[in-house]
Amino acid sequence: MKIKKQIVLAAVLCMAVPTVASGCANSAKSGVEALEAGDYKEAQAQFEKLTEEKDKKKSAEGYRGLAMTYYEQEEYSSALDAFKKAVDTGVVQTTQIYNLMGVCAMKTEDYEAALEYIQAGLAMAETDMSGEEEKNSENGKDSAEMIQEMRYNEVVCYEKLADWENAKQKASEYLIEYPEDTAMEREAEFLETR
Repeated sequence: MKIKKQIVLAAVLCMAVPTVASGCANSAKSGVEALEAGDYKEAQAQFEKLTEEKDKKKSAEGYRGLAMTYYEQEEYSSALDAFKKAVDTGVVQTTQIYNLMGVCAMKTEDYEAALEYIQAGLAMAETDMSGEEEKNSENGKDSAEMIQEMRYNEVVCYEKLADWENAKQKASEYLIEYPEDTAMEREAEFLETR
């Protein structure tokens, strides 16, 4: 699970823009600032205020911020619960959210759920691809790295579930796309013995 901190913080910063524009500037902005500063107690308090909003969009953004706060503290079960609430409450669903939900589920050793989140995120990424300009942008680079991470984690989930055939197939597909990944080469060699 190769998650990059910059991707995590980017997800939080992206959530702040719509929330600030919608009038919850103080809690959203304070929460994001506290999270960036590593003041998790303050971030949690600010995002919890947002979750109590009657407006579902604001509440959903609060749950997403809360999830990110738990994630940064490696409280993966709580992070996953908050991400689920964010999705249930109507947060804009993104590939990033599903990636983070997948990572949280993997960290809690719920590989079936992780696989579902990862596959949902990958399906979303396929429909969201906007061609070469996305791939050439800085965001596109982060997105490409995240998709590579998700594909890698998909193989790991199949392996943890002892679904050797799907693990072999996904490892083979992965290596076609990312032939320079020596860690996956070793995984593929291991899977050949299964």
